[in-house]
Amino acid sequence: MLEGKAKVGDGEEPSMEFNFVESMNSSFPYIKEGEAFDVDKEGVWLEELFAKKWNLQVGDYVRLEYEGILFTEQIRGIIIHPEYVFYSLDSDSMMPNYGTYGYAYLSSKEYPIQDELYYNYMVIKQTNAGESSEESMEFKELVKDTLNRQNIVVLDRKQNGGIEAIASEQSQHEEMGIMFSAVFLLIAVMGIVTTMTRMTSNQRIQIGTLKALGFGKRKITWHYMSYGIVISSLGSIGGGIGDLYLPLLFLPSMSAYYVLPNWVTQMSVKTYYAIVLAILVSTLVSFLACRKELKDMPAITLKPAAPKNIRHSMLEKSRMWLSLNFSTQWNVRDVLRNKARSLMGIAGVAGCTMLLLCAFGCSDCVKEIAVWQYGELVTGQYKVIFGQQVTNLEKRQYKQQYKGQLVQEGSCEFRTDSLVKKGGITILDEGNYLHFQNADGEEIILPQQGISMSVKMAQVLGIKQGDFIEWHIVGEKEWQRSRITALYRTPTGQGITLSREEYESLQYDFNPTSFYTNMTIPQYVKDSDDISGVISIEQLKIDLDKNMEMMNLMVGILIVAAVLLGIIVLYNMGVLSFLEKTREVATLKVLGFSSGRIRRILRQQNNWITIIGIVAGLILGYQFLDIMMQTMSEDNDMPTVVYLASYLYSIIGTWITSTGVNYMLSGKVKTICMVDALKGVE
Repeated sequence: MLEGKAKVGDGEEPSMEFNFVESMNSSFPYIKEGEAFDVDKEGVWLEELFAKKWNLQVGDYVRLEYEGILFTEQIRGIIIHPEYVFYSLDSDSMMPNYGTYGYAYLSSKEYPIQDELYYNYMVIKQTNAGESSEESMEFKELVKDTLNRQNIVVLDRKQNGGIEAIASEQSQHEEMGIMFSAVFLLIAVMGIVTTMTRMTSNQRIQIGTLKALGFGKRKITWHYMSYGIVISSLGSIGGGIGDLYLPLLFLPSMSAYYVLPNWVTQMSVKTYYAIVLAILVSTLVSFLACRKELKDMPAITLKPAAPKNIRHSMLEKSRMWLSLNFSTQWNVRDVLRNKARSLMGIAGVAGCTMLLLCAFGCSDCVKEIAVWQYGELVTGQYKVIFGQQVTNLEKRQYKQQYKGQLVQEGSCEFRTDSLVKKGGITILDEGNYLHFQNADGEEIILPQQGISMSVKMAQVLGIKQGDFIEWHIVGEKEWQRSRITALYRTPTGQGITLSREEYESLQYDFNPTSFYTNMTIPQYVKDSDDISGVISIEQLKIDLDKNMEMMNLMVGILIVAAVLLGIIVLYNMGVLSFLEKTREVATLKVLGFSSGRIRRILRQQNNWITIIGIVAGLILGYQFLDIMMQTMSEDNDMPTVVYLASYLYSIIGTWITSTGVNYMLSGKVKTICMVDALKGVE
């Protein structure tokens, strides 16, 4: 596996990773076009997205370069490979830019200078592979002993960057799926509770009539339970169908991030479990909601429900009660008499606010990443990556010429008593283009002695500042044991950072892989063999903005869900509340209260519930968003950030939804039939 370039387009030289293969027995490319890969055939098999970017077809010839050696190959096939499910040219990039770099597979016989061919990579197929870290470590040591090479690096499949990335993404989506499923199931439960309670309360006389006609309690109960069963079944089937089509909205963004042979949607076993659970819960809730009206005798059920006999509360007995105006007293008494209904209304408002805050907060977190990574932690405008053949003297000359900061980056492994993890290692020379912050977001200067570790990696390993950690650089034999002298937080590239002084004190040679600078890099320097690539921080910001497309779609879905939740729950609760207060409202009208004043009284209670629900929703929303951010992959550390504007949008959105529903319901005051409402309860 070698780093080189391809000469394409109008003299452009994108980076390319060449895989010269001697044999292929366990890791195979997926053929998209052309011939199957064969180690006995001439030619090159190019990665699909790279070929599309530069308009290369099967049968075309492409010029390749490795360490100044040019050679031309015919394209035999267009491929993708499972080891490159996700790959990026630079660890600082949070969004891949496929096509601007790529990879290729060739037979080892195609290496330009056969006498200088050497292999630096071997794929081993392990039978009866163990899943635990201990078994993995034992196998790695077995390979080293078998090959009698202790300085080699043995990585398992889980440590492959692409496979690890998509496995973490899958795990994150599963956790988020459980969280949102629980939220929306709760929404469904509240909707069914309010709907069934309103229906049975409205049909109280009909239920009494059915009882009087001889219908059994079980049959009437089944009649109302069947409503929940039918509605939940239709809704679940509709949700299952939507499960096949809704993900299509996310495929363009996901396919820009991961490279898979096919992108198809299908229903998993968990979807069927969710459907069954939704139906069972809905049926149970329907039964619990309607049994209140079914427990009384027919003679009682045939009459309108008697007002609740509630004792006066401590507030009503206090002197402060007399200082309250009538509308406040009326609403306080109504809330205390109907605690369950009021709590349900608060829960509906809180859920609406929570989802809105999560929606806007997700967008804020992604925006904050760009500001944090490319505005606070990295202040250089360009990252220049050296070619493999550049000497350290030439690297120092580049640093002086462009007033840059030299950086060495690589991979290392960390070992505790029960865990082995792969991460990154960064060695810093003098300069001020890279900055660090602690867990509280305060800028810190890393100590010159000891090693500094990212907060996320420390959490994964279960260690803290001041502890010792064993680590070794990938490719090195000896393990080091160092004290963690500082913890810093970074959104990507979890691992350790050392000063050049500390690194060289461990008997390592400082060999920079890149440098950061604010000076513009001329085109002739970019085209030279000394430079493998030049990354613009501004371009990385643009790439990150592309990732916002999927986030904006998620935000839209959450906003729609929040509004629907608010409308459904608040409308059902409002109608139920109005039905229960019909007799009281009619009494107020008889006493001379105008419809406008009665509507203001009703809106006052709604305003109380809305305010309490919004406050609870803001607290729950932030906690829910923080849990979502914690489900990110081990390689990413996203801060939980909610801008003031997002709080305001969530409050305004919830308030508009709540007051809109309340305004619509309060208009029913004019429709009350005074004769029916004021019939006495015998």
